[in-house]
Amino acid sequence: MDTRVIGYVRGLMPPDAPNVAHRPSVRRLYINRDQQHKFRNNVISTCKYSILSFFPRFLYEQFRRYSNIFFLCIVLLQQIHGISPTGRYTTLVPFVIILSISALKEIFEDIKRRASDTKVNNFPTCALKGGQFEQIKWKEVRVGEILRVNCDQLFPADLLLLTSSETQGMAYIETSNLDGETNLKIKQALPITAEMTSSNEVQKLSGAEIECELPSRNVNEFSGNLIYQEQIKHFGMEQLLLRGARLKNTGWIYGAVIYTGHDSKLLMNSKRAPLKSGTIDRMTNRRIIVLFGVLVTLALLSAAGQEIWNANNWDQAWYLNKLNSSPAILSWFPFGMNAITFFILYNNLIPISLQVTLEMVRFFQAYFINWDIQMYDERTDSRAIARTSNLNEELGLVKFVMSDKTGTLTRNVMKFKRCTVGSKMYGESTGEEFHDEHLIEDARKETAEGKDIRELLTMMAVCHTVVPEKKDDEILYQSSSPDEGALVRGAASQNVVFHTRQPQKSCDQSV
Repeated sequence: MDTRVIGYVRGLMPPDAPNVAHRPSVRRLYINRDQQHKFRNNVISTCKYSILSFFPRFLYEQFRRYSNIFFLCIVLLQQIHGISPTGRYTTLVPFVIILSISALKEIFEDIKRRASDTKVNNFPTCALKGGQFEQIKWKEVRVGEILRVNCDQLFPADLLLLTSSETQGMAYIETSNLDGETNLKIKQALPITAEMTSSNEVQKLSGAEIECELPSRNVNEFSGNLIYQEQIKHFGMEQLLLRGARLKNTGWIYGAVIYTGHDSKLLMNSKRAPLKSGTIDRMTNRRIIVLFGVLVTLALLSAAGQEIWNANNWDQAWYLNKLNSSPAILSWFPFGMNAITFFILYNNLIPISLQVTLEMVRFFQAYFINWDIQMYDERTDSRAIARTSNLNEELGLVKFVMSDKTGTLTRNVMKFKRCTVGSKMYGESTGEEFHDEHLIEDARKETAEGKDIRELLTMMAVCHTVVPEKKDDEILYQSSSPDEGALVRGAASQNVVFHTRQPQKSCDQSV
């Protein structure tokens, strides 16, 4: 979509350009009002199956395994009277039991997914109703509603930032659930709404119109217009709060819901749970093809041997003809009939319990992974979760791990320990932290060296992208780069404290 078109101010478009409101590539909604069009609700589902799709989808997944196709053929052949040397239900009953066990495993795992979805759908949030914020569930959120999200809460939908508890409508968000980055990102409301810091003031936005892009997977581009009191204000990524991100270091924000549920950028970039098969499944399929070839060869050799024996001994074995109860159509093809009989007789060459044994082993392996204390992170109070037991064995096949940068697999701990100003070195290489009383003493001197030290500490405190987070009268520094954080903390240890970040400036305090 051409974002330049949607960025035009209504009335100032070129004569040959179509009106934004009538373009099919534009979503129009009204804040805190009934919508002219029906939008998706905010209910999400990551389940693999539904009631209607379970049997066809489950059977498709099961019969991708060659062993199940083989035993289905055996079951069908055993129903032909006069050919099968075994009973009709010899393979049918265990085969149905095996499929039932696999079905129960799939149902159980899908129930866990549904329980997780239900938990998310029932998360609480606050929506503006009649001038007051009332608590509702995430699944009840509708497009156009004004929501209040408090510090450390997740955004329930894609929101347009209207205002916040910070000056100039600033808000800090953490997007670790989206891109894995733990550094805080700054968002800022439009000036026209940034000062509406009460429910009564933000209620005045009711009926305001929002024109924006249709839902898309692109999380790096966004554009739209807010039309309020005959003013048209353009907004972009700086005002967009994505579902799944978390509000940090900000008391609260008010936001207008733009995209809900599976229209949100997070869900549009999430794929439906695929039918996954591991290396063991693929290897088993190849082995079964080999065993099937061996089985066919044995059946053909046995049938050929019987034909040779019949040719030499049929006259003496006159009684066998009377016992022949094969269908008339097959009596004309004794070799083929005998080959099928031996094929059924030798079917145990491929064990019917193979697949169910693998399923049960994987099922309990998944629980061992979930319970493994060595995969528990005490710092974040999180544990390993095996979402798909079909891929357990893949963990043992990993040979190489590719990482885009340090810090993804390693713990980057950087500390400010030493520095050189002019020709003099400060700090000790043996300590854990920077410690040198001479640095502060020299900084207080009205000399060229003292001026250089003060300038160094000031630059360390303000030249960066670090975001300060105040928590329990303590300032925590959130940084995308560990070296930036180390320099800021180093300056703070020398009483040059970075304490506030505003859109156009950073503030430090020398103590």
